Amino acid sequence: MKKHVSVSAALLFLTLLVEVIGVTGIIMALPLIGEEFGLDSVELGAIVSAYFLGYAIFTIPGGAFADKVGSKRIIAIGLLLWAIFTSLTGFVNGFFTLFIVRVLLGIIQAPLSPAILKAVAERTPAKIRTTTNAFVLSADPFGSAITPLIVAPLIVMLGWHNTSILLGVLGLLIAPIIWFLLPRPLPPEVANPVAEAVPENVANTATQQPGMKLTDVLRNRQIWMLTMIMSGISIVATGFLTWVPTYLTTEKHLDLTQTGFAASLPLFAAMVANLTGGWLFDRYLANRFHQMVIPSLLLSSLFLILMITSGSVLQFVLYEAAALAFLSMTNQPVMGLAMQIIPANVLGLGSGMLLTGIKAASIITPVAMGAIIAHISFEASFVFLLMGLLLSIAATFGVRIKLAAQSDSMLAESKLPPGV
Repeated sequence: MKKHVSVSAALLFLTLLVEVIGVTGIIMALPLIGEEFGLDSVELGAIVSAYFLGYAIFTIPGGAFADKVGSKRIIAIGLLLWAIFTSLTGFVNGFFTLFIVRVLLGIIQAPLSPAILKAVAERTPAKIRTTTNAFVLSADPFGSAITPLIVAPLIVMLGWHNTSILLGVLGLLIAPIIWFLLPRPLPPEVANPVAEAVPENVANTATQQPGMKLTDVLRNRQIWMLTMIMSGISIVATGFLTWVPTYLTTEKHLDLTQTGFAASLPLFAAMVANLTGGWLFDRYLANRFHQMVIPSLLLSSLFLILMITSGSVLQFVLYEAAALAFLSMTNQPVMGLAMQIIPANVLGLGSGMLLTGIKAASIITPVAMGAIIAHISFEASFVFLLMGLLLSIAATFGVRIKLAAQSDSMLAESKLPPGV
């Protein structure tokens, strides 16, 4: 079983890594795109938001589709289509065509994330699922971290058009590997055994509710609270990812290669913190959700304020790294809790709802910050990110679930045992 889990996790990590590099690579080219097409900061923000718009529109239907068709098929075919549209980005000739291609790219990728989450749940035992999920999802911050180091030199050498085509070709090479080598799901009794700590009259969520529907997920207050937490986190992460490279290039006057290195350090810190958060939650803090998440969010807020008021590039990057690290510590506790709450038969659909909230925040942030940059300043736009942290902190206080009693929560929160 150990080899089964390891191979599954490695291939899913690779899939997500390729997607992240392809999608975020265009951010390094924003100053060049703005210069080539004559775009202002609001229009550049709209290009970034276009991807998240398409993603948000189709995430819930895509998650339901993954539940029906199967995670492996969605991942392999979706990656193939993603590669084609990533390559098409290199052939656009203006704002409108680039915007449309980015929307379509988001629509194509929308089913992939819930399918990856579903694939993790199907191929890992529950007791190590949060840690495995943390490893797979660490491809996101890791990919974001290495993208500037890889893509910035490629843009300098090849131009951003040819770089987009090259990244699409990389996806074409990975798709058949997933199709032929991704292991089969584990048997349900292995992937989702009834937890020993749960009373006999409380069955495991994965087997208790085979007829669960979208409306059952939408009515659950705890899922909404977790979605709000992740939406707030997404505001901050998207803001950093979208506008920090442009800020360093235009305001601090770093060249593209220097910007790549400076933008990478905070994202590497986020990757390590993401893994650490998943490990701590699995090993020591599974029943101490609030004690882990709230202090991390407060510390992230503190370092964000220090970043905004910093005077040098070095201070800015170090404070950004600390803010992102503490922010990323909360990712896996939130996602891990959600994956234990949502029954396996609707995990693609349920995680799609969570991801829709995340991407909705990602739609708003680039454009909102672009407008603030155009009318006020970059520093004022970073203050906007504090709203995301305040939203996450407030929503964390609304989470009222203990892991030992999660199974009853999904159909009727009024049935939760006393004290939950």
